[in-house]
Amino acid sequence: MTFMARRKIAIVQAVPGSMPSGGNVFNRELFDHAARAGWPLAIVDPSHTSAPSSWDLLVWDSLLLDRVQRLAHERIGLLLHYLPSLDPGLDRARASGLHAAEDRAVLLADCYIVTGREIAATIAARWPGKRLFVCEPGVGAAFKRRPPRSVGRSISLLTVANLFPAKGHEGALQVLERLQDEPWHWHLVGQAGDGDIAGRLRAQAERKGLIERITFHGVQSQPQVAARMAAADLLLQPSLFESYGMALAEAAAVGLPALAFRVGAAERIVRHGTTGFVAPAEDWRAFGDYLRALIADPALRATFERNLAGEPVRGWEATFVDFRAACESMLAEA
Repeated sequence: MTFMARRKIAIVQAVPGSMPSGGNVFNRELFDHAARAGWPLAIVDPSHTSAPSSWDLLVWDSLLLDRVQRLAHERIGLLLHYLPSLDPGLDRARASGLHAAEDRAVLLADCYIVTGREIAATIAARWPGKRLFVCEPGVGAAFKRRPPRSVGRSISLLTVANLFPAKGHEGALQVLERLQDEPWHWHLVGQAGDGDIAGRLRAQAERKGLIERITFHGVQSQPQVAARMAAADLLLQPSLFESYGMALAEAAAVGLPALAFRVGAAERIVRHGTTGFVAPAEDWRAFGDYLRALIADPALRATFERNLAGEPVRGWEATFVDFRAACESMLAEA
């Protein structure tokens, strides 16, 4: 029996699928690849962490930072899909509470595993001195390069994000109100995570006479999202807060040009002026100007799509290799 085969490693996370998200996709891919590789990775429900631990390494998901605890003598890692306190949609009291919870979790942790290079720099500056590993997401096999397609009269805009304040849906709708003269239709894929936002979006669209130009698709599977991307003309990602930007990477793999704000890894994934546009964070005027240009100029979109051909695509196997290396490095030090 090898050294690693004797080790017990687990990710502590909420019940998979309880809230469809990039983080849940990320974790599920790790479990699937670990199972195929015969590598010892288990899942632990947070409600089962009160008993003494027999684990060698417990990696706590970022959604559970306020519950991190050392159960016995196990090593503790934090899988940071994002830092909750950085969400610009939070009020000061909520952000302060999350900031304190993050600090408490870090005091217990032996290492961080971070899902984006950009946020890794923030974490290293805020909490220096602990091991930090970068483990960025991959792109699923469903997101294949689409064949050449004809340009229709109406422009199909696609946004893939759960409905939360920081995802920017409300700001995007205000931009689209100013572009009513353009022939667009907006497709939204994602869970109504914040019911108030979903209601406000529908009410605002009704008032402006735009409700017939917006389709709420709700939660969809990865193959369904890939099919939506293959049929769209532009990925419209108005998110104000990301640690990476999985939808941007998936769109690039499909060959779909994108418009996004300069958050997370957007500048690395979308080559500004070559495969899409990246607006300064929260600069809605620039975002709207870029969107108008992309809607009005099919030749520009076609050029961006051609430029996406041959772009390297990081698969989930590479993500698993990085995660496994981080865990094995921590256990070798134990």
